[in-house]
Amino acid sequence: MAFGSPTKNRGRRRWDVDHRLFALAIPLALLTIPRGGGLAAEPKRALIVGAGTDSSPSGAFQARLGVYPLNTNVAEPLVRLTPEYSVEPLLATRWEYVGKNTWRFFLRRGVKFHDGQLFTAAAVRWSIAEQVRQGLASAPLTEDAVRVVDDYTVDITTTETDLRLPEQLVHPNYGIFALKSDPRSKPIGTGPFRFVDYQPHQEITVARFDGYWGTKALPHRITFRFLPDATTRVLALIAGEVDLSMDIPREQLGAIASKRGISVARARVGQVMSLNMNAHGRPPYDQLTDRALRRAIAFSIDRRQLVRQIWQGEAEVIQTVSVPAILGPYAERVKGFGVDRAQAGRLLDGAGWKMGEDGIRRKGSAALRLTLISNPEVDPATVEFVQGQLRTIGIDVKWAKSPDLGSFAARTSAGEFNLAVATANQNDANPMFLPALIYDSRSKRPFARWYHLGPALDRIIDAGLQAMDSDEVCRRAAEAIAMIVDEEAIALPLAGLFRIYAMKSSVEGFVPHPSQTNQTWTAVYLK
Repeated sequence: MAFGSPTKNRGRRRWDVDHRLFALAIPLALLTIPRGGGLAAEPKRALIVGAGTDSSPSGAFQARLGVYPLNTNVAEPLVRLTPEYSVEPLLATRWEYVGKNTWRFFLRRGVKFHDGQLFTAAAVRWSIAEQVRQGLASAPLTEDAVRVVDDYTVDITTTETDLRLPEQLVHPNYGIFALKSDPRSKPIGTGPFRFVDYQPHQEITVARFDGYWGTKALPHRITFRFLPDATTRVLALIAGEVDLSMDIPREQLGAIASKRGISVARARVGQVMSLNMNAHGRPPYDQLTDRALRRAIAFSIDRRQLVRQIWQGEAEVIQTVSVPAILGPYAERVKGFGVDRAQAGRLLDGAGWKMGEDGIRRKGSAALRLTLISNPEVDPATVEFVQGQLRTIGIDVKWAKSPDLGSFAARTSAGEFNLAVATANQNDANPMFLPALIYDSRSKRPFARWYHLGPALDRIIDAGLQAMDSDEVCRRAAEAIAMIVDEEAIALPLAGLFRIYAMKSSVEGFVPHPSQTNQTWTAVYLK
């Protein structure tokens, strides 16, 4: 039986669907293009993009050159994530569940890698084995998960029942690479762009692959400049050093909008910022093993004020740790917390934490002081807002700043925190993705040990992974998130964030994807 609507039939057995801106008196030398190149030196129809931090050298968060988290479109997975969080064919033209935890994928013929190798089932088997070996696979796969049926058919078998596999394989980490290539240093994929050059912490350049099997890319060449400082990215755009800048600070939007020849684009919510609480911490980070304290914290933070005053409306108040859109109508089943500082005070009093004369609560000789860490990409104003809100109920919060993503990841994995302000992206089509990744006791991610809820939550996650019907999957995912947020207050969703881009008016064809790591660049061009 064939289906023509991936969104409505996600779980079916068969698929067959082919701050104000700083004065510009800042020396332009600060914005010098790496390696001395200027716009005039770029090839015709080249595009220059101002990107954020280069995370590849640190290896943080499973960085893979030009693929994840910055996707330059050099590699492709078997299936694609649409902006509506459904699944479409890519290197696989169709797929079906054949039983015994096995999915069969039928591969696209006539596809070539950038080095001229023919794309076949052997490359799929080798690539997925490498992904498993490097710890990049979120699905329950082993190195022997892929069986070659013939040159253009593969069976992929999970170690446990997982009917979400096609929804998981859209992640760029499941990109298919040429046999025996090294995606960490020189990715050779089948994508619309081929890898050209990489200068750590400076830039990565790709060029249009004229042998691409699908619609050819419009840009002849794209250079992604790594500009970690957001103000520098904005100034680079105004100065003409880049054509498009990613992740624009909301406080600079008003000034950008007043600049002639610059436009702004926003992606729908695809990223959630949450306050995660270490529910299994070891001394001296064990205070939040007490559920009453976690709930008191959740009752104390005015998230509407956060969105209105700090985020200036460039975010949404949400209750879910996943993007609400992927849960459909079931997102409303997660109720979350309103602001009730009187209730927060009662919970703290009941837990033995009494307000001291200095405004800090104490239990005996111990003061209620917590350590907070944050992803360095989270702006300081948000962290300071959280600190101020918790101080109103007598909790003193020390902010232990992380200089980079690597150090933040290391501290999170080690459990050296009470609170963590972090962002999570919905980068696949699986509604159970984030509950299983972060809160399942069996998750292979080291940070999950501080957030899991044990067998009760694990059973709900299993039910969602094993459900054939897409409606049932969304219902189970919402049930899991309600336990994480409403019942146990392991996480407090702070806001659903908009990804904001700014570009020259000469840039055409850019449509922001809610999942930035699934962004496509093929239709972007310069007038």
